[in-house]
Amino acid sequence: MKTVTVYNKDGSEAGTIDLPQDIFGIEPSATAIYQVIKAHLANRRQGTASTKTRSEVNLSKQKLFRQKGTGRARAGSANSPVWVGGGVAFGPKPRSYNQKINRKLKKLAMKSAYSIKAQEDNIKVVEDFSFDEIKTRNIAEVLKALGIKGGKTIFLLSANDEILQKSSQNIPGLNLKVAENANTYELMNSDVLLLARTAVDKVKEYFDNES
Repeated sequence: MKTVTVYNKDGSEAGTIDLPQDIFGIEPSATAIYQVIKAHLANRRQGTASTKTRSEVNLSKQKLFRQKGTGRARAGSANSPVWVGGGVAFGPKPRSYNQKINRKLKKLAMKSAYSIKAQEDNIKVVEDFSFDEIKTRNIAEVLKALGIKGGKTIFLLSANDEILQKSSQNIPGLNLKVAENANTYELMNSDVLLLARTAVDKVKEYFDNES
């Protein structure tokens, strides 16, 4: 079981917490992470790219010049893909890039991502806190006190906090989410995983409900 220090928002130590072994201490599956992230990125694609074929280009269908005697290659019409402004051969058409991932694989990928962060000692746990006003400076001071500087940080909360959410919007690299809404891509794309203390229970509850 992985034991990590819990910090107050001013950077002082507030004790320790044991992270669940079955979530933060498994043998990571690189295959599961790859497949889930690949599907996640594919599902983000709009699939709206479209080109016109030679039958859709609005140009004259008249033969450009006579077949023989010009010394040039024969040409049927300006719609041909070999002509500038003509149709596109084998170009993209609107399509869906969606890929389905089964729940078991998605769950394994998430646990693998959490375990990798634990193995790399890139997890910090902070006592739950909030602010009375929306102010970027407040959350920036908390990150500084916790020794988090630069890079990408995903901060998981146990519930929505509008003040914290809006206070963090102008901080580059900071992604604030409710724990149950986090995904494998966001976890792997971050340098530091910052957890509110109650978010640890929320993560465990998420996997218990998914079982």
